[in-house]
Amino acid sequence: MFGCTTTLSGVRIYDNHAYLFAGGIYINGYMGSVNVTFDPVNRCSIYNNTAGAGQDIVANSINNDLHIPLDMFTVANPTSYYVAAHRAIDNEFQITVDALNFHHQEINYDLYVSPDGDDANDGLTPATALKTIRTAVYRVASDSLNQKSVHILPGTYSSTANQQVFPIPLKSWVKVQGAGIDATQIVGEMDPIYGNIPDASLMVFSSFYQENAGLEELSITTAGSDNSCAIWGYKEKALHLENLRMHELSPDLNAIIHITYASNCLWDGLIIEDFTTDQRGFLRIDGYFTGVIRNSVFRDATSTFTSDDVWAKPLIWISAGDEITVENCIFDNIEMMNDNSQALSFGGVLNPTYQQYYHFHNCLFSKIHCNERGVLIVGHAYPEMHISNCTFAGHTGNGEALMINGDVTISNSIFYNQRSKEIAINPMDGTGLPTTLTLNNNLIRNGYSDIWQGINSTVNYSDTNITGNPLFLGGDDVHDPLYYSLSAASPCINAGTPDTADLNLPPYDLAGNWRIWDGRIDMGCYEYGSEPWVSVDDPTIPPTPSISMKAYPNPFKVFTNIKVNMEKAQSASITIYNIKGQRVKTIALDPHKGGEQHTYWDGRDADNRQCSSGLYLINLQVNGRNVGSKKVTLVR
Repeated sequence: MFGCTTTLSGVRIYDNHAYLFAGGIYINGYMGSVNVTFDPVNRCSIYNNTAGAGQDIVANSINNDLHIPLDMFTVANPTSYYVAAHRAIDNEFQITVDALNFHHQEINYDLYVSPDGDDANDGLTPATALKTIRTAVYRVASDSLNQKSVHILPGTYSSTANQQVFPIPLKSWVKVQGAGIDATQIVGEMDPIYGNIPDASLMVFSSFYQENAGLEELSITTAGSDNSCAIWGYKEKALHLENLRMHELSPDLNAIIHITYASNCLWDGLIIEDFTTDQRGFLRIDGYFTGVIRNSVFRDATSTFTSDDVWAKPLIWISAGDEITVENCIFDNIEMMNDNSQALSFGGVLNPTYQQYYHFHNCLFSKIHCNERGVLIVGHAYPEMHISNCTFAGHTGNGEALMINGDVTISNSIFYNQRSKEIAINPMDGTGLPTTLTLNNNLIRNGYSDIWQGINSTVNYSDTNITGNPLFLGGDDVHDPLYYSLSAASPCINAGTPDTADLNLPPYDLAGNWRIWDGRIDMGCYEYGSEPWVSVDDPTIPPTPSISMKAYPNPFKVFTNIKVNMEKAQSASITIYNIKGQRVKTIALDPHKGGEQHTYWDGRDADNRQCSSGLYLINLQVNGRNVGSKKVTLVR
C-alpha cells in the first residue's frame, strides 16, 4: 500500500510468503502520506505469513502511530520479528497490534533441524527434528531471560536437497547453531518465483530490527546466483556471529555481510574467502557499526571494477560509530583492479555528535594489491585511534599501505611493502583537520621518509622506531599466515614497547600463542618463540616432575606430534577438546610402556572428519587423573 487513504474491513491475509518484506501486508509511506485504518468492528485477520523481514506486517516510513485491531494474529505478543515499524530517519512512530485470537503459541524450548527431518515433527529432539531452518526459527520463542537455540544437525541444507526457503530470518534472543563449519553446510538458492525479478539479490540469512540474535558454527555458500549475500540486516542490536565460514558467494548489490546500522556487535571467528566481484565485497556496514570483530580471516578476493571516473567500492567498507575494535584478524590476498580505489575502508560517521574510538590490535594486512592506499582508517571530529602489534606487509601498488587521521598512536607494528609510502595522513579533502600521529617502537621500511604528512599535522617520531628488513620467517607457501611471523634473526624480536599496560592487547598473538614472551613484546602480530596461550579458566593441572608432554609443531596444518614421557608404565590416554570444552577425540597410549611414547593428532575428530581451524586443548590423563594439558592451534 503506497501513499494512500484506505480502510480495511473483514480482510483475511494468511499463509502467504514474501521474499523480503511482509508476507501479510506492507504499508509504505515513503511515496506520500499514509492514512490507513482498520475496521475495529468487522476486524481483519493477518496470520501465519512468512517473509525475510517482518513476517506479517511491515510499515515503512510511517508518519504517525499505527494501531491495528484484528480478529486473529499469528502470536499473542508480537515482536519486531512479526510486526516491524521501518521508520524514517529520526522517526519514532510506533505500530501496535490488538488481536482477539492467535494462530499459535511459540515453543519455549530449544529446537532441532535435520536434513532428514520433517516439519510435521515437534522438533524437540534430534530424533524428532524439523526439516527447514526457517520453520524452526519461526516456531521457537524469543526469551530475553533464557536464550533459545535452533540446533542445525550435520548435513547440507539447500532448496534442492531438502526444501529450505531463503532468506532465513533470524529472531531476537534466538541462536541458530550448526555443528561446525565442516559439518553444517548451508547452500543458498533463489526461489524461482523471485529469481526473475530484476536486481533480486539472493540472501541466505536476514535480520530486521532484531536484538541479540545469533548465528554460529556453520558454513554458508550459494548456488545458481551471481548476486548473493550471506547475511543481510537492518537496525541490529548485539548481533552475535561466531565460527562461520562464508565462501564462494557472488556479492553484487549486497556485500557478503551487508547491514545498515549495527550496534554492540560481537563477531568472532569469521572466515570470508574466495570470491570475485565488480561491486560489493566482504563487508558493507553503512549507517554505523559499533562492536568487536576478532579472530577472523578475510582473504582471497578480487574487485574487477574499473573506471576512469568512478572509484570502486572497497571490499571492506565499514562506517564506524562511536567505537570499533578489530583484533587478531587476517586480511590477506586482496586485489583492487581500479586505479583509484582503496581495498579496505573503516570510515567514521560524518559529523558525529560523539567522540570516535578505533582500536586495531594483532592484525595482519598482507598482500593487498591496489594503486590507492591499502587500508583507510578515517574519522571526523578528531577521532582517537590506537594501532598496536599489526603487520602491514607484502602490499604492492603506488599508494600507501595505511592512511589515518585524528589523534593516532601506532605502536609495535611493522610496515614493509612495495609502495610509494608506508603511512599517510588523511588531509580530509583539504579542510585541514589536524592530525597528531605518534609512532613508538615500529619497524617502518624507510623510516620517517616513508610517512606522508598532511595539512596542519604533527608527527611525533620516537627514536625507538627502526628501519630495514623485518626478516620474516617466509617459506614456500605465501598463503600460510605464518609466512609473516618472525625468523630468529628478526630485529623485531623483543623490540616492542617496554610498557604494554595501556595497549589493551588480547593475551594471545595471531597464532594463539602468548602475546608477551621472554619478558618483552615483539613488533608485529606474532610473538617469536612463544607457546600456546592457556587461559586461567582452562582446566589445567601442572604436570608432575615424572610425567611430561609436548606437542609440535604448533601451530600445525597437517598433524602435530605428541610426545609423552612417564617414569613407569601405567594406564594413560590423550584427549583432545575444542575451545568450548567438547570432546573431539581420544587417543590411547600403551599401558605396558614406560619412558617416552610418541603419537600424533591429524586434526580430525573421532568420526574422521576434519576439524575447523582454531585452538584445541590436548589433555593427558594417567590412571584416570588429569596430569597435564597443552594448547595447540590448528590452521587450515
